Amino acid sequence: MKKILMLMLSAVLVFSLVACSDKEEKKEEGTDAGTPVKQAENGELDMSALSGLTVGFSQCDNASAWRIAETESIQETAKENDVTLVYADAGGDIAKQASDIGDMIAQGVDYIIAAPQEEDGLQSVLQEAMAEGIGVILVDRGVNGEAGTDYTTAIMSDFIWEAEQVAKKVIEATEGKGNVVILQGTPGATSATERNEGFLNTIKDTDLKVIVEQPAGFLMAEAQSVMENILQAQGDEVDVVFCHNDDMALGALTAIKAAGYKPGEDILVCGIDGASAALEAVKSGEMLCTASCSPYFGPITFETIAKLKNNEQVDEKLIIEDTLFDIDNADPALGY
Repeated sequence: MKKILMLMLSAVLVFSLVACSDKEEKKEEGTDAGTPVKQAENGELDMSALSGLTVGFSQCDNASAWRIAETESIQETAKENDVTLVYADAGGDIAKQASDIGDMIAQGVDYIIAAPQEEDGLQSVLQEAMAEGIGVILVDRGVNGEAGTDYTTAIMSDFIWEAEQVAKKVIEATEGKGNVVILQGTPGATSATERNEGFLNTIKDTDLKVIVEQPAGFLMAEAQSVMENILQAQGDEVDVVFCHNDDMALGALTAIKAAGYKPGEDILVCGIDGASAALEAVKSGEMLCTASCSPYFGPITFETIAKLKNNEQVDEKLIIEDTLFDIDNADPALGY
């Protein structure tokens, strides 16, 4: 059943690259659909160009369920398409990630897939790869740089849009009043920076007040510890907890319940990613909402490489469409 769901979600990812460009709030300059891709006789994208390629995948870490799902998606898709995958896990260390990518260049890979730990720190080695004629595909996070120089294309969600939808749900639930705690992801990561921006910009004209902003590294255990300390210091003041991902939201839930508060009533909790456990918490009323952010990058990433290999046009940025889940539409079966 899980395999079937993964395939269904992968199909949604492909469709959404076109669909999301029509969304009024998400439309950007330079994100048109591009030229038609090479098609096989059955109407599907011809993936045969991938066979025999060597592709490097630089993962920033595997410390969360989301990251593990992303890694497995890329590994499985590589195997399905007869691609030799050179894999490296940076363990959350930007310097190691730069070194990992340098090793891939030295090995002569054909393409590099990179999930950047932070926006800065990889530019030099990515420019080296591009200069060597190695295509660079950024997934789920970006870097401070330019397409064509620092990377070929970037495939990711609209993090600002995700946070805006969560903030709008919070405003609706609180009538725009109350004290907010924000548990942030990795400082310097695109997802953390833009989710913070989207949330804060949306609530700025309300009476919602942010009383604490603290990083918890996108990690459940760290978020639980951080939330425990916040509740000890000012628990009765907290009305809403916005977390940059669902792992942190689930960690916050554990701390909230342990402190004797009732999530969903005493404190509203919301996150982003669409994890099955978070969708279950939304469905049960313990979490207010979460926005999806699919980790299944394998199919769309290797389809993009196939287009590049076939000399097809690929846009500089491909945006994946996401969904806001609340109690009315949350389904744990849709999570990872």
